[in-house]
Amino acid sequence: MDGRIITCRSIGVYDHALTRGNKYIVKNEDGDKYRIIGNHGKGVWISKAYFIEGNIEMPYLETWKFDDDPKEFDLVEVTLTFSDGSERWSLVTTPQKLVNHFKKEKELPGFNIKHLIIMKTMNHDNIEKTLKYLEANDELTEASKALER
Repeated sequence: MDGRIITCRSIGVYDHALTRGNKYIVKNEDGDKYRIIGNHGKGVWISKAYFIEGNIEMPYLETWKFDDDPKEFDLVEVTLTFSDGSERWSLVTTPQKLVNHFKKEKELPGFNIKHLIIMKTMNHDNIEKTLKYLEANDELTEASKALER
């Protein structure tokens, strides 16, 4: 029995057993896997890639808000506020809004925006659900940029 503490950084396909930011006690270790007691109360072997060694505080998304009116803009800025007080921002859009953007933008044939999140709709609940999914899978930092004030 090991007893070390590890912190979940990503839940992957283990949403029944893991919560991002939760701490777990290593019960056993074998190569690239830890055996822990998951949220469901059962022992499970999970890849070390889902964890960070130690008792680490992981900031979590507390709130987010539209910075632009989704009815007026094709690429809409949103501000994300985290539990540690940090803020990040992303662009959200839909496939149709991208088409509209390129109809208006005559000079630029394409672009690469790493902090662009493409949604089915601009519905508040859908955006919230997507942001929480990205966070749970440790992808929200990559899908946003630090907001410097």
